[in-house]
Amino acid sequence: MKRFFSFLLLLISYQIVYSQNINPLICKNDSIQQAYWVDSVFNSLTLKERIAQLFMVAAYSNKDDLHTEEIATLIEKYKIGGLIFFQGGPVRQAQLTNYYQSLSKVPLLIGIDAEWGLGMRLDSTISYPRQIALGASRDTMLTYQMAADIARQLKRIGVHINFAPVIDINNNPDNPVIGTRSFGENRDLVFKHGLAYVKGLQDNGILACIKHFPGHGDTNADSHYTLPVIKHTANRIDSIELYPFKNIFSKGVASVMVAHLQIPSLEPDTLLPSTLSHRIVGQKLISELGFNGLVITDALNMKGVAAHFDAVDANIRALYAGNDILLFPGEIERTINEIHNHIATGRIPEEIINIKCKKVLMAKYKAGLNAYKPIKIENLYSDLNAPNSLVLRRRIIKKSITVAHNNDNFLPIKRLDTLKIAYIEIGTNKGDDFREQLELYTSIKTFSIDPYSPQNEFDELLSLIEPYNTVIIGYHSISNRVSKNFGITTQAANFIFDLSFRKKTVLSLFGTPYALSKIPMPSSLTGIIISYENSFDAQNLTAQAIFGGLPVSGKLAVSANGTFSYDTGIELPNKIRLGYGIPEELGISKKVLEKVDSIANDAIATGATPGMQILAAKDGVVFYNKAFGRPTYVSEYGNDIRMLYDVASVTKVSATLPSIMMLYDSGKIDFNSELGDFIKLKEFPDKESLKIGDILRHQSGLAAWIPFYINTLTSLAPSKPLWTEEFDFDHPYKFNGKKYASRFAYPDPKFYSTDSSSSFPNNVAYRIYSSISISDSINKWINQSPIIEPGKYRYSDLGFLYLQRVIENSTSKKLDEYITPLYKRLGMNYTTFNPYKHFDTDRIAPTEFDPVFRKQLIWGHVHDPAAAMLGGIAGHAGLFSTANDLAKLMQLYLNDGVYGGERFFKPGTVQTFANPSINDENRRAYGFDKPVYNGPSPSGQLASPLSFGHTGFTGTIVWADPANNFIYVFLSNRVHPTAENNKLSHQDYRTKIHDLFYQAINNEGKGN
Repeated sequence: MKRFFSFLLLLISYQIVYSQNINPLICKNDSIQQAYWVDSVFNSLTLKERIAQLFMVAAYSNKDDLHTEEIATLIEKYKIGGLIFFQGGPVRQAQLTNYYQSLSKVPLLIGIDAEWGLGMRLDSTISYPRQIALGASRDTMLTYQMAADIARQLKRIGVHINFAPVIDINNNPDNPVIGTRSFGENRDLVFKHGLAYVKGLQDNGILACIKHFPGHGDTNADSHYTLPVIKHTANRIDSIELYPFKNIFSKGVASVMVAHLQIPSLEPDTLLPSTLSHRIVGQKLISELGFNGLVITDALNMKGVAAHFDAVDANIRALYAGNDILLFPGEIERTINEIHNHIATGRIPEEIINIKCKKVLMAKYKAGLNAYKPIKIENLYSDLNAPNSLVLRRRIIKKSITVAHNNDNFLPIKRLDTLKIAYIEIGTNKGDDFREQLELYTSIKTFSIDPYSPQNEFDELLSLIEPYNTVIIGYHSISNRVSKNFGITTQAANFIFDLSFRKKTVLSLFGTPYALSKIPMPSSLTGIIISYENSFDAQNLTAQAIFGGLPVSGKLAVSANGTFSYDTGIELPNKIRLGYGIPEELGISKKVLEKVDSIANDAIATGATPGMQILAAKDGVVFYNKAFGRPTYVSEYGNDIRMLYDVASVTKVSATLPSIMMLYDSGKIDFNSELGDFIKLKEFPDKESLKIGDILRHQSGLAAWIPFYINTLTSLAPSKPLWTEEFDFDHPYKFNGKKYASRFAYPDPKFYSTDSSSSFPNNVAYRIYSSISISDSINKWINQSPIIEPGKYRYSDLGFLYLQRVIENSTSKKLDEYITPLYKRLGMNYTTFNPYKHFDTDRIAPTEFDPVFRKQLIWGHVHDPAAAMLGGIAGHAGLFSTANDLAKLMQLYLNDGVYGGERFFKPGTVQTFANPSINDENRRAYGFDKPVYNGPSPSGQLASPLSFGHTGFTGTIVWADPANNFIYVFLSNRVHPTAENNKLSHQDYRTKIHDLFYQAINNEGKGN
């Protein structure tokens, strides 16, 4: 009798609510058609079939045929109303959905828990950040866009209702089940983001289901395993927990999920969970709050209910309480029969079942099931993993990254030249993506430890990092569960605490901010940055945030540690270094970039070069950074973006030119300065009067080059060979021996030795050292060279050998000593002369098998003979670098002399050198090369007239374009195995790729 009166009260509640409000399940512009469809379907159903419409059964796409048969039976025999899919894969789920729908008399309502996207349940699909990250972003538009994209994916896979968003206010850090699933602890924040999520789903055709009514946030137990208790008063619950529910109800939401909670202030029967309570569902939710959408139970197999009630009893009680859909119910056949009997005996009014059934049918109509079509399997995977979704995911993560602490404004890290950085990965092999991105900014030393390692291993690690003055800790083993101490072990916490007093220490937490509560005195750290998850994107973007590759604006959505309150978040608004992204983030066509890959692979296949690095950056963001091929055609290992290449004449704009710019800024040099102002050349007045500006523009009249090494060879064979490892003509690379008659020339002992000494200090190649006087000889030969047609453009290496002397005489430092501090400050730690001194050869791409001069494979030494004779350091060649390092320098040029938060050149200096106001036949700027539009050009034809750069003999190019804010770097060792291989130039591979990038950034061919 008690249950019968409950049903009568519920029936009255329904009638009152429906008379006052517009049901959110009724399509305003389609109410007549909807009513006709609902009534026609309803009238075709038997009473048991109407009851069955209230059941939504769990289905899996990763189980065996027996499970499929069980679900099929429930559909065919009992006519259940819907399915909620759990674990599996997208194609398998789509195929099963088509199969199950084909068996159903009434199209099934398909649901899924996709709070952070399909990846929450299905493999091979996208997982968006948890809701706490959205709260940290403070950007409701991002929440809307994410929900809209999730809706698109759900529709594509045949899902109609998403059991999301969670609008519980997580004001209890010990909550074991909500935590990062909540938008935060502030009721307005939760409401605003919850509403945005609801609108994002429902505006795009997916029914939303807010949960977990009346609020699961302030619990310390998990309703999956027990029945949590909410001890707050009714007034407190009304003002806090119910706040987002009431406000979203007023805006219109299709459904709400009721939690399994014990709430004495709302339900005096302490054995009755809120899901089964008529006071909470029928009276509070439906009657008092006026909610008239679908009311759905939380899963009825959860221990919060199942541990206390028989499945049939729980199902019936849930309906008595006022729920419309029973989620994950057990004992379906028995429940249907029992409810049918209750109606037959008058214990349940049939009208209650009819109302609930029609509500479910209205939801099905709203979901489009009146015009059901099977899911198309073709292209399903690519449709669910659209590039725009990846862009959105990265935008959310980027916007959510939170700097909770920043002592002395240490972040973003500056003055890299003063730092020796160690990266400590806590969580072995879980921070590889973080490390790789950190290494793109500067050199770091990586140490790895498991958080559960014994104390002595942490003590040993403290000793190992003693030489470093800065430490970045990546904590990659964060847990969302307080029962696991949020993944923070005692020994790891003590290690972080100890380290914070020894070094400048930046802690990156890849998970819940509640983990801060387990770290003693976190404010003693130099910096704390929270990224909310340990995904590739989170690691990649956090590393960029640390070094200023992107701005930071996230704010804590919850309090943590007692030290960090809600809304804590230090903004780092300025981007000070290169960022790294995916092409779609910049609106760049990936289709065109695939053509770049194709040309690169073709260059290797045709033998133009064994390998290469290609980088492109737009608006300060690297969107393409790839390595192709191998160091040699027969290498056993592949190439990568860390390989160092001999950049040849790119040295001119990467070492000599920036040095000249610094001297120009200091007033020590100008374009009208003469060589004689810096070098004693009175015996050579034609050289003494050469102007610096003319040398930079290659119009001084100096010869292009001199084969100096020929002057150091002799035809007389020594009694004992100077070096015995001569060129091997039986090597797999075949040469035409007749072309190398001079291979029988011998090194003159006056100039070379096999051993290093004070008399022979310059390492030319393996076991070849040149005389200390070799530079005097080279200078003499240059001084004696003729001046031909001064004022006319003639490319010359000799001028830059002079400029090297100008720099060294002006600064009293060798060229490498003068320029290296600039590299260190820019983070160009993989840019150097003589890389064999600093790197293993497997990090260096070899160049030519030199059959004439050095008679060996040139590997780690400079290819250019003159630079080699000078010990690998010269004004025109000698530098080795990576595409990524050179991009930093080119970005410095594009930024008008600013990078990493520092100014290196005065405002306007780069413009003066790169785009002088000169109108003559010489295309060259001061040091930089410029495009040519009426003949062979060093750059692509689409490069703007403002663009500038340089090429190198080894198959390299760097190019910057201020008009398009675009950088292009191409490095190769096309001279391997022989410098006579000119396929790279003859086929215009570099310029073709350059133009393709312009097409890509201008979106030409988009969608093709």
